[in-house]
Amino acid sequence: SVPLRNAALEAERTESGEVRLLMPRRESWWVRGLGRVFYIPKRRPLVLDEVGSFVWNLCDGKHDVRQIIRALCKRYKLHRKEGEVSVVAYLRQLAKRGIIGIAVLKESKRAAPKKAR
Repeated sequence: SVPLRNAALEAERTESGEVRLLMPRRESWWVRGLGRVFYIPKRRPLVLDEVGSFVWNLCDGKHDVRQIIRALCKRYKLHRKEGEVSVVAYLRQLAKRGIIGIAVLKESKRAAPKKAR
């Protein structure tokens, strides 16, 4: 599986090196109604911490989940299981919030097992 960033989000790097995402406001009838009374910004910011920013930068469509886990374990000196649990849980949260999508790649014909004759 390969995590991909949501193209509708704008990302910028803060002075401290963290990633700041600008998420568009969800449009619904009650948000439009409240928008007539209160100021509701069109986008809301979400600042990722150091580890979250590191994972976000690897969600570029070029790295699969295993590569992200290995990179996290290497950089922060984690055991494989710790990195696996952390990355999978974090990617799930990002996917639930619509920040990333997960592309499941098909196996190539060469990698597929051969049928017995």
